[in-house]
Amino acid sequence: MAVHATTAVESTAEVDLWVPRDTMADLESGVRTVVADVDGVETAEVTGVTDVTPRATDIRVTATVWLVFPDHAPDADAVRETLEDGFGIMEATVLVADAADADES
Repeated sequence: MAVHATTAVESTAEVDLWVPRDTMADLESGVRTVVADVDGVETAEVTGVTDVTPRATDIRVTATVWLVFPDHAPDADAVRETLEDGFGIMEATVLVADAADADES
C-alpha cells in the first residue's frame, strides 16, 4: 500500500458539469452546489461561467471554480480525478493545485 502525503489544497479548475434545473436559485449557485457536493471539497466558489447549454431537465455548464480540499494530495491529476468522480461532473481541467498556506497567527 502506497502512502501519499496529504495537506490542505487550494485549486482552480475548469469543469464541465450538469446542473439540475429544479435545484438552483441561479446558475452560479447551481454550479457551486454540484461541485461542493464532491467528496472531499470543503469550499467551492465560481469565478466564471464560459459556456451554457440548456436541456430539458438540466443545463450543461462549463465554469471555472476555486476549490479548497482540507485533506488532499497537492497534485493536479489527483484533484482532477477527485472532481471527475463527483456526480454530475463530466470533465475537469485543473489549472492550479497548490498546498494551502497555513495561517500565520
